[in-house]
Formats: sequence, C-alpha cells, structure tokens
Amino acid sequence: MHHVQVVMRSALQLAEELGATALLVITETGESFEELKRLRHTQRVILATPSEELFQRMLKEATESMLGVDFVDSEEHADAEMADTLVVRLLTRKSTHSEIVEEAVLRCVEKGLLHDRDVVVAVSSTTSCEACAIIYMEVRKESLDLALYRFLHEIEVRPEVFEAVLNIALEIGREGREGRMIGTAFLIGDAEEILKNSRQLILNPFQGHVMGERSVLNPEIKESIKELAQLDGVFVISKDGVIESAGVYLTVDTSGVDIPRGLGSRHAAVAATTAKMRCVGITVSQSGGIVRVFKDGRVVLTIEPQRRFCMRGHM
Repeated sequence: MHHVQVVMRSALQLAEELGATALLVITETGESFEELKRLRHTQRVILATPSEELFQRMLKEATESMLGVDFVDSEEHADAEMADTLVVRLLTRKSTHSEIVEEAVLRCVEKGLLHDRDVVVAVSSTTSCEACAIIYMEVRKESLDLALYRFLHEIEVRPEVFEAVLNIALEIGREGREGRMIGTAFLIGDAEEILKNSRQLILNPFQGHVMGERSVLNPEIKESIKELAQLDGVFVISKDGVIESAGVYLTVDTSGVDIPRGLGSRHAAVAATTAKMRCVGITVSQSGGIVRVFKDGRVVLTIEPQRRFCMRGHM
C-alpha cells in the first residue's frame, strides 16, 4: 500500500476523533489531494501548496470537473467556507515540517479560514517526500509570527494586489526571461506622487489602455509584465492594482537610505521612494533572482524564489 494512502487515512481518522476544525494538507505533488478524493469523509479540508504549477493545474481540473473546491486567492473568497475543499497558495517554501505547517496556518489565518483556538491536524510534505508527517496543532495567534499579516493590513494596498505583484516578482526571480536572469522593480501605492518624482525612460507602454487591461489582477497581463521587466526602470502601480507606467526612472534622493551591502542603485531608489512616499516596493535582483520587499526605506521581507525560502526582515 502506498505510504500517501496510509498517511491520509490516518490523518483523516485523527482529525475526526479529535474533532478538528480542519484537516490541513500541504502538498507538493497533488498526490495527497488525489488520495483524499478517493476516501469517503465529511471532514473539512484545506489544501495548501507552494507550487504555482500545481495550484494552476488543480484550478483547471476543479473547473473542468465541477468539484466542490474553492480556490482562496483573494479577500473576496475568504468567506467561501461552504465548499468541500479549500485550496490556498503559499507564498514561500519552508525547510522543516514545523515551519511548513506554521506558514500554512498563518496563510489560513490571513485569509480568515482559521481562527484563534481552532484545532488543526496537518499533513506536511517536502519537495522530496509527499505526505511524510502528521502534526497536531491548536491555533494560537500570540505564538504565530504574524509580521507579514500585520504588514499587509498596515499598508495602503489591497492584499490581493500585493500578492499578485509578489507572485509575478517570484516568477521572474525563479525563471528569468529568455534563458537569462533579469532584475526589475515594482512600486505599489500613491502612483501620482511617485510619478511626480520620476521621469519616463521609454514611451509608457500602458498609456491609453483601459484600467481593466492594466490591472495586475488580470491574468492575461502577466506575460506582458515579464516581457517589459527586461527594460530599464521600474513599474509604478496604484494601490488598487492598476499599472500606471513601466520603464520609470526614479529621481528621488538616495543619500539617506540604509540598505544591505551589495544592493545597487535600483534597490536604493526603491528604498528611498518607500521612505518618502506612501508605497511599498518589490525588487528582483539580477544576481540570484532574490526578491525583496521594501517599506519605510528598509527591507522587510526577503525571498529566494529558486528555493522559495523566506527570510523576514524587522517589521
């Protein structure tokens, strides 16, 4: 008998006997999901995956088969708890089982799917082993690292907009473009103020397009953003997710910023802009594809998208 089948059966039985709020399944390959579909149960299930490819594949399969699955990828879907199964996309990939489960629980708390004192039975997976650990956990907000959660609620940017831009940055950092690594940057927030303190390096490729066509929440625009990311300059995006311009050169004074050694002028300009204006910045380094998030002139989040490991800054 395949070990995934044994683990999933055991986890379901444990969740039912403990009266768990949810069975939380972190999957890398989708095997755990396939096994769950074979097992008869009434347990509430939350699936979580750091794999963008798997998330999209499951979304397509669920749409085509009309499964009772809801994909929680924006605030509008956070109350969709009536589906048989909820699927959450993780922004980062942790290294230990305890960290993997805590990150998934945090994501669920952020989305309103889990609450303080909820009881969770979690199945954890790594890139080398699917469904290789079962962990029991009672959600305690005071013990969770809610720094990113608080950050998302402190900034004047819609959370789904920030997540959409961050995911695009992660894909650029992981994949590069046309076989080579590229560096780029995004500023999200008071677009009008940012543009007053910048100049256009190229003709604005987004000028004249309707707002819906320029929204980072529109999946059809992703490839255009990746293509334009090869050009010099930054993307300027409103807090509602509308791309106002690309190829923008920031003219803000960078003399007062304090950023880690080795970061170049792009990072300094983004840091300085976030220090002086109501916005957050996301950069992708050409060397290594490392993604950094800036707020108030400093790095608050660093992610290695090649491995999708996350190192939080001081928030």
